[in-house]
Amino acid sequence: MTSASCLALLEQAIDAAEHLGLDVADGRSILATARARLGLGGSAYVLAIVGGTGVGKSTLLNALAKESVSEAGARRPTTNEPIAWISRDSREEARPLLEWLGVHEVYEHDRPAFRNVAVLDLPDIDSTSHDHRAKVDELLPRVDAVVWVTDPEKYRDAVLHRGYTSQWSTRVPRQLVVLNKSDRIGGDAASVREHLAASLREDGSPGVPVAVASAREGDVGEVRDWIADGVEAKRVISTRIAAEARSGARELATRAGVRDQAQPLVSEERRSRAFADVAREAFAIVDLVGLERQAIAATRLAARPRGAGPFGHLTAFIYRASGRDRVAADPQGYLLHWRERGTLARAAEPIRGLVREILPAVPPEARTRVASATEGSEIDGRIARAIDAAIATGTTDLRPPSPWLWTLIGTLQYIVTAGLVFTGLWLATVFLIHPPVGSVDVPLLGPVPTPLVMLSALLLAGYVLARVLGFDAGRRGRAWADRIRRNLSRELERRLGDVFAPLAAIDAARARLFTAARDIEKECRGDE
Repeated sequence: MTSASCLALLEQAIDAAEHLGLDVADGRSILATARARLGLGGSAYVLAIVGGTGVGKSTLLNALAKESVSEAGARRPTTNEPIAWISRDSREEARPLLEWLGVHEVYEHDRPAFRNVAVLDLPDIDSTSHDHRAKVDELLPRVDAVVWVTDPEKYRDAVLHRGYTSQWSTRVPRQLVVLNKSDRIGGDAASVREHLAASLREDGSPGVPVAVASAREGDVGEVRDWIADGVEAKRVISTRIAAEARSGARELATRAGVRDQAQPLVSEERRSRAFADVAREAFAIVDLVGLERQAIAATRLAARPRGAGPFGHLTAFIYRASGRDRVAADPQGYLLHWRERGTLARAAEPIRGLVREILPAVPPEARTRVASATEGSEIDGRIARAIDAAIATGTTDLRPPSPWLWTLIGTLQYIVTAGLVFTGLWLATVFLIHPPVGSVDVPLLGPVPTPLVMLSALLLAGYVLARVLGFDAGRRGRAWADRIRRNLSRELERRLGDVFAPLAAIDAARARLFTAARDIEKECRGDE
């Protein structure tokens, strides 16, 4: 995998970590520095010589150069600004790189063995001048390799081990620790070397080799051979960038708690139970049973002017004029006023309980994001928006049924009404004028005047038609209400899934971070 691809994976890890609320300033700094270094390229890699005061860094560089490049002396600190020693052939090509490093004092050489490396002599890491250490800390993220220099007196120094070698052991693959001034300990040099190597292993730098040198005596063969071992600059640079990407992603994954795995914070089973609890309480507030009553009443109200004859219009007018329709026969209004029937506290409680349950398992740095994404007002707002959206989408057409049967029944009711009027006039004429009137033999009752029989038959027909209308309106109203309930329930369940979106987004970010860190660890090895 190319260095650019590794950095792209690191950027994915950083974006995921940022979504989890982690501080990603260090990660973005690593990414920016690595991309800048990758853009500079060049045929030489940068090797920094780093160490404390008096350990002989400048003397070591002079011994490697076989000339006086960096001032060495008893005055401490001696090196105030970084000094570069670079091949004359690479000088012009390396100018942008040296400017990026902030190195202005440059010495050239014609040593073929060191043609692919730019050696920097840096200020002391334990200098009395704080600017010196700050300069070293600024440059270390930008160099490609490091030679750590110590001596028999300082080789166990905590500043070197805990402050630098352990910190940079995973970020700079090409490193060497030099035990300088070996002439002062004579035959003990081998045992001190071993002790130094053991110390490095204990402090987290097991793979860093240790070389012995006596720069003042010119005995720097091990160091010279290590630097000039034919390693290609491109390989050193790509390996360094890959190591930075691995280190940055590993650090973010560790802080997010997904270093080894990224199990969801909420299992599917636990989420389903919480969702069922939320949906049940949300349905209770919306009141689907009350909605059904409203829908049936609205259907019957719609049936009256269509199927109840001339009196249907009158009763429907009175019903609406009194405002009764808005109270008992308005399913849409009933839904829109769902907030008046209760609070969302019970609906939000399952999610709050879920957060309280998972929060201890979340790394401290990411808890704030989890807690804030599911705080009370946020949960209530999401549930409310889900209900509103479900009502708006699931009830787009709340017009009650209007079948042809009602028109037929209404027509028959008009005929019945006309018959009743006619029969009433007939009966009035009979009582007032006493004309001869036929009769109809009715079982048990005997002869009954024809107008009275007609009146009874018409009243019975009107009653039957009213009952048929009421039955059909109720049947259709229940079917309509059932469709509304199904549509609303389906839409509400779908929308309530958004309530869990913050937790789902956090789990997705954890998974992305884990995947990016794993892929970087697996694929981004540079040319090691």
